[in-house]
Amino acid sequence: MSVVADDRLIEVAQSAEYQWNGVALTNNNRMFVSLPRLLGDVTPSVAEILSNNTLSPFPGGQWNTYNPATSSENVENCFVNVNAVLTDSHNNLWVVDSGMIGNRTIVKAAKLVKINLQNNTVERVYSVSSLNPPQGFALNDVRIGSHYAFLTESGLGSVVIINLQTGQVRRVLENHPSTKFVDPTVVRMEGRPILDEKGQPKTMHNNQLELTPDGKTLFYKPPFGYNWFRVSTSDLTNETMTESELGNKVLTSWKAMPTGGTTMDDKGNIYLMDIERQTVWQQNSVDGSWTLLIHDDRINWGDASYVSTDGFLYIPMSQINRLPGSNNGTSQVEKPFRMYKIKINSASSGTTNVPILILLSISSFIIFLMQ
Repeated sequence: MSVVADDRLIEVAQSAEYQWNGVALTNNNRMFVSLPRLLGDVTPSVAEILSNNTLSPFPGGQWNTYNPATSSENVENCFVNVNAVLTDSHNNLWVVDSGMIGNRTIVKAAKLVKINLQNNTVERVYSVSSLNPPQGFALNDVRIGSHYAFLTESGLGSVVIINLQTGQVRRVLENHPSTKFVDPTVVRMEGRPILDEKGQPKTMHNNQLELTPDGKTLFYKPPFGYNWFRVSTSDLTNETMTESELGNKVLTSWKAMPTGGTTMDDKGNIYLMDIERQTVWQQNSVDGSWTLLIHDDRINWGDASYVSTDGFLYIPMSQINRLPGSNNGTSQVEKPFRMYKIKINSASSGTTNVPILILLSISSFIIFLMQ
């Protein structure tokens, strides 16, 4: 059996025990990861990767010590089940606590946490308890605009909007088809279908999202979906608009594929972690076309990635397809969990490689459309 490996994919970190599903870097290359509770109860939830490759719980104290097997108190001020981390240009770290453990939504647990990285302390907690989240509700990922946070909610399928000045929380598009898993999608990886613990095709609702650099348009998609959807942020934040009116503003946008994670650079290009083909694509910000960046067998459910200021795409390998909940009840996880990076301009840095990449992009797109 041949193994596809590309030396442009550089390993930068390992996690011997904890699964990670997201990464975020600061301008001076501090690196933070989200550590969900998909493999067990014990995890620090958020950690900083230090220069010696150790994981340091962040910000420390009670935030990182919650254990659902032994405690159910103070869920408002500790990490219950973190699903995403994001840094911004103002030296803040944003942490999304899904509020869900297993299939159970924990009362008062779902929240967005803002951490000031200048003093490494929690600056504000944005609880979504005012929504009275129903069972199944789970926050997923976040993008930050000037005065708003936009979050996907993947448990039931919706978009959550938080006014960062007032703390007001709204949930929208909860009944719109764009935020829902599309049946009968069956995703395959490593030669087998992705099945839940009951042997049924895995379902996931609204998950990935990207906010354009000008802050005017939000893109979002369910992870197994084949389309991006887009809506203007001015419509999303217009509180006078009814659900029906807002739903009519949602447009089907660029073609995509089943993705473990995505991220957008400062030019508006989206990087797609293609879970079925174990590849990374760059999606053009103008016409939505794809260019193949890399195919490598080490890309095992590339998850929520991050573009660093020095031009690298950092990709955590979460191996979600190998977890019991995605692998027909059986774990095939291989530790350690690995983090890689690739120079994102590598696809166009040499003239000799450009024609090959273009051909790969066109041919793969044709194959994709024929599926």
